[in-house]
Amino acid sequence: MLTGGLQDVPKSLTRRNHLTLFHTYVLTIAMTTRRIKQSDASKTKESLLKTAERLFAEHGYDGVGMRALADEARVNLGAATYHYGSKEKLYKETVMLCFRPINEERMRLLRQAEKEAKGEPVPVETIIDCMLRPPFMAALEHPYFPALFSRNLFVPPPFMQEFMAKEAPPVHEPFIAALARTLPSLPMEVLEIRMLFSLGTLLMFLSKKPIQKSPEYWESVLKEMVAFIAAGLRAESSADPLPTNPSKKPPVT
Repeated sequence: MLTGGLQDVPKSLTRRNHLTLFHTYVLTIAMTTRRIKQSDASKTKESLLKTAERLFAEHGYDGVGMRALADEARVNLGAATYHYGSKEKLYKETVMLCFRPINEERMRLLRQAEKEAKGEPVPVETIIDCMLRPPFMAALEHPYFPALFSRNLFVPPPFMQEFMAKEAPPVHEPFIAALARTLPSLPMEVLEIRMLFSLGTLLMFLSKKPIQKSPEYWESVLKEMVAFIAAGLRAESSADPLPTNPSKKPPVT
C-alpha cells in the first residue's frame, strides 16, 4: 500500500511536471490562435473572390479597382493586396476558379463516355453533352460566371490570352476526335468549323446577364441546346470543300 503525499515527491519532478503542463497550455493556445487566423484568412480570400467574380462580370477588368473591390468585400485594402498582390493576379484567380474545373470535368465526362461505349463511337448527343454540361452546371454555383466568361473571351485583358493558353489549354481536340469517329463521313475541316458554330451557340447563351434559375431550368435548356447542335453536326456537308486554315484554332472556351 502506498503511503505519503505530495511532500514525498521530489521537488525537481514536481517542477518538471508543472513546466510540461505550462508548455502544453502555451502550445494549445498557439495552435488555436493559428487555426483562427487561418480560418479568418480563408474567409477573407473567399469574400474577395466572390466579390471579384461579380464586379469583374458587371464592369470588366478595367472598370474595377482594388480599393473599390476591397470596400465591396468589406475587407481592408492591405488584406486584399496581401492575399493576391495585384488586381491582375486576382482577376486570373477569379477566372480560373471556374474555368479550370470546367475543362477538367469536360475531359472526365468524355473519358467516362468513351469507356462506357466499349470501343464503339460515342453518340453525338453524348459528346456535346460532355462539352456543354460543365459550364451549365458552373452557372448554378457561380451565377456571375457566364458574364465573366463572355467578357474574358470577347474583351479579355491583354495579359489573359497567353495566361489562358498556358494554364487552360483548349480541350476541343479530344472532342473533335470523338466526333470524327462518330461522324466519319464528314471531313475534319467541316467538323472543326461546326465545332466553332457549336461553341458560338454556347457563348451567345452565356453572354446573357446573370440570372438565378433552378437546376431544372438549366437542365431543360441544356437538352434543347444539345439537340440543336447535334442536328447541325449530323447535317450533310455542302458539295464545295471548305478552305483549310491550320493556324486558326477554336477559341479557349
